[in-house]
Amino acid sequence: MRWQCRFWLPLALMLLCCGSSLAQSSDTLKLKIESSLRFDNNLFRLPADANLTALIGTASGAERIDINTLSLNFSTTLSLQKLELSASVTNYRYENFSYLSFVAHNYNAAWHWALTPRLHGNLGSQRQEVLNSFADYQGFNLQNVRSSINNRMDAAYDLDGAWSLNAGVSQSTQTNQQTLIAEGDYSAKSIELGLRYTAGSGSTLSYTLRNNNGTYLNRVLPSSGLYDDSYQQMDSELKLHWVPSGKSVADIYTSQISRSHPNYAPRDFGGRNAGVNFNWSLTGKSALAASWVRELASYQTSTSNYSRTDRVSLGPVWQPSPKTLVRARYELAQSDYLGSPFGPVATPRSDSTSAASLSFDWQPHQYLTISTSLENASRKSNLAGLDYESKMATVSAQFSY
Repeated sequence: MRWQCRFWLPLALMLLCCGSSLAQSSDTLKLKIESSLRFDNNLFRLPADANLTALIGTASGAERIDINTLSLNFSTTLSLQKLELSASVTNYRYENFSYLSFVAHNYNAAWHWALTPRLHGNLGSQRQEVLNSFADYQGFNLQNVRSSINNRMDAAYDLDGAWSLNAGVSQSTQTNQQTLIAEGDYSAKSIELGLRYTAGSGSTLSYTLRNNNGTYLNRVLPSSGLYDDSYQQMDSELKLHWVPSGKSVADIYTSQISRSHPNYAPRDFGGRNAGVNFNWSLTGKSALAASWVRELASYQTSTSNYSRTDRVSLGPVWQPSPKTLVRARYELAQSDYLGSPFGPVATPRSDSTSAASLSFDWQPHQYLTISTSLENASRKSNLAGLDYESKMATVSAQFSY
């Protein structure tokens, strides 16, 4: 605790002083400090019959994680322009498996620009660092932090009161400390064009055509495992944002994707993504969110090219008083790993996962929020050694000013 105070307090004071000197009367500046304590009884997502001593060097996979975050958020508006900046430093400290401890540096910057009321768009950059989940990564004795950076620029031109043309370009990079074959490091550039219709009710219908060119990092050809060094993907997406009433909103989308590889065609795959997200305000104090999603994603192994996941979720929210909030969520998913590059597989991998959570937020003061949550996650697989069940509990306090 003394070490945390020496680390966080000087940095918090420095950011607050710098932010105060930059902020003007029309600007918004917010400092946020959050401290969390998380308990996980199965950090490495191992099956109940696993030999823990042989795999992780101890008889228990339980862990306590101290998470402390300091963030600064700034926004300002000038005429038609709006600037939003946020930066955070998060210190993760693992009690039993200290080699997993790390400090994440994240940021999100966005400029919502407009040359005229009809010609407008966004320019943004985002960076995120997280520890890879042990649900699929099984390098138990090595830290494996994933870093993702995404830069994007888009523009829209309103043709009249209802129709608008849209265009955008983006560049993204994903890297991992340790090698992940199934979800390898990559750098990608994409360009998209679209058309959108906006109804008087606020509902919108849009069509987007997107071309994505990616390069896998740290791969060398030729590859006996047919792991290519680049790919191209074309997406054709139709999206509906539907506002049937003042109390409900639905987002419905479908997209046809096609991914090809220049050197190893057996790695090619394609299909349809689709989803429905529905939010319903039941009363002034309760709401319900429900969703169904089908998602295809690259997942390259010796027996698969991609995964197909069907996921359904239900999330009620209840606000019993102005200072309290209760949230619950339940999710079921079925994932199948398809498209073997070397021909039919006797037993293709198929997983069923479930996750349930219950959380409670209490705001005893304008600047202070205290939260607690309980979570349970499990997976059943037709392949040996992939089943697990994990129970987590989290307590956190957040100060915002």
